[in-house]
Amino acid sequence: MSEFYLRPLTRPDLPAVLEMERAILDEPITMVTMERELENPLALYLVACPGSADGLVLDSPEPILGYLGVWFIVDEAHIISVAVWPEARRQGVASALVLAALLVAIDRHATMMTLEVRASNVAAQALYAKFGFRKLGVRRGYYPDNHEDAWLLTVDGLGEQGFRERLEAQAPAS
Repeated sequence: MSEFYLRPLTRPDLPAVLEMERAILDEPITMVTMERELENPLALYLVACPGSADGLVLDSPEPILGYLGVWFIVDEAHIISVAVWPEARRQGVASALVLAALLVAIDRHATMMTLEVRASNVAAQALYAKFGFRKLGVRRGYYPDNHEDAWLLTVDGLGEQGFRERLEAQAPAS
C-alpha cells in the first residue's frame, strides 16, 4: 500500500464509515449513533485515508482505510471501536490509529487506556500487546452476535516519564 494519513472523522465521512461497519462487523453502528458521537465532547474519532495530507479537502469525503473511536472520561481513555478494511490490514493502519489514540490520551492527561477485544481475535491482541496493553479480565458473553467473550485489555502509566518517547519510537518514519 502507498502511504496513508490520519485525520479527525467529519460528517461527510459517515457514509463510508457506515459502509465499512456493515461490511465487516456483525453489529454495525447506526447513522444516528455516529452523528451523536460526532457531537459528543468526550469522543474522538480518527480516520485513515490513502495518500498524504497535502492538498486535503475536508468538505469532500475521501476513501477511508480504517477508523478508530475513543472516549475520554476523567483520566481514562477507552477505545470503543477500531475497524480496517480487509485489503488494508497488516499494513500499519490499525497500528497508526492506536498509536495516535494513545498520544492524544497522553496529551489529554489520561493515565490509562482500556478496550475490549474478542477472545478469538489473536491478531488484534498482538497489535495491542505491542503498545503495552495487558489482559486485565474477561467479559463473559460480551458480544451479542455470538456471545463470545471479550478480553478487557489495559495499558497504564500513560503519564509516566518516557512513555510517550517509547510510543513515538514505534511510529513509522515519515
